[in-house]
Amino acid sequence: MKIGFQVENLDPARGGAETYVYRFACELLAAGHEVHVFASGFGASPEGAFTHRIMRRGFTRWGRDRRFAWAAERAARRADLDVVVAVGRTLGADVLQPHGGTLRASRRQNRLLIRNPVLRALKALSDAVNPRVRTQLRIEARQYHADPPPEVVAISRMVWRDMQAFHRVPEERLHLVYNGVDVTRFSPAACEAKRAAARQEFGIDDGQACFLVVAHNFKLKGVRELVAAAARLPLAPARWCVLVAGKADPGPYRRLAARLGCGDRVRFIGPLADVLPGYAAADVYVQPTWYDPCSLVVLEALACGLPVLTTRFNGASELMQDGRDGLLIDSPADTEALAAAMTRLLDANLRRAMGLAARQTAEQYPLERNFREMMAVFQRVAARKGAQP
Repeated sequence: MKIGFQVENLDPARGGAETYVYRFACELLAAGHEVHVFASGFGASPEGAFTHRIMRRGFTRWGRDRRFAWAAERAARRADLDVVVAVGRTLGADVLQPHGGTLRASRRQNRLLIRNPVLRALKALSDAVNPRVRTQLRIEARQYHADPPPEVVAISRMVWRDMQAFHRVPEERLHLVYNGVDVTRFSPAACEAKRAAARQEFGIDDGQACFLVVAHNFKLKGVRELVAAAARLPLAPARWCVLVAGKADPGPYRRLAARLGCGDRVRFIGPLADVLPGYAAADVYVQPTWYDPCSLVVLEALACGLPVLTTRFNGASELMQDGRDGLLIDSPADTEALAAAMTRLLDANLRRAMGLAARQTAEQYPLERNFREMMAVFQRVAARKGAQP
């Protein structure tokens, strides 16, 4: 099959959606399919894929968003593909698989970050008149209600519900396909081989329980709440530290940790070119996120045999069982519950049992399963196109 992906940027270092497209394109190429990628930038390109650079022209951000969506549609039409997949806000796709969820749900969760109810209401009004938000909402609405309508892939039940609530997608066009993880690359054995060197590199003492979070958007992924919860943990006799990996500015969070008295326990290590040493050094993966449609890093951590602590605002939490392969809290705003969960995970025996269950959970969602389920959607599109006169 000739399969094309529309994505704003193809750079695995940018986040989960870009990583997914890159890995999935490699799987398709290995299976003998022809792959095209339409993007405005390429931090990396799968070997053998056809790349199409789409320029983001315009004097305003919303103008560039609109022109990019139209240009991606025209470029995909010229390529004459069997299936076109939109991962971001582009037009002309046969399959819609938004890894960022729906824009309305994303904006709703972002507003929850504002604790003052008056300011939160003002933010809602600002979103209603913001020309870029309005442009993105119009593009998203056209995606869901194109003619012919696309097949729509939700990467979690949470996203499924939002798609039905905000866009009234009928169930016959809606498919639930969770993200997959490379259970060979991310494994307890791979982490064990790197553990001693990684803990030495990050300055983690023997016997110290290490909590890891990997995030580029510290605010959205709950790093502030994580620091506040860490300040509630016992300093003695329990020994622990928090590693925060990511490219965001750590300054405000480092100052918060110092003010709360845990500055020496919370360490900001910057972005990781290879995330595996981070998992190897850690004992728990913690992501108190305000919104994650289905976090790839949570799946990677589970595959590495790490118990995971996250929120129910993370679609990946649907794959977990609270108390078996990790712990779930309802909201990152409840820093008391977050601290209590972290305190429970200071127990090495509990971590060991949950880590074994975590690996079992990840093994149910390998890349091969995601590939197989997505190919079923692609074949449905190809069959529909073949039936058209």
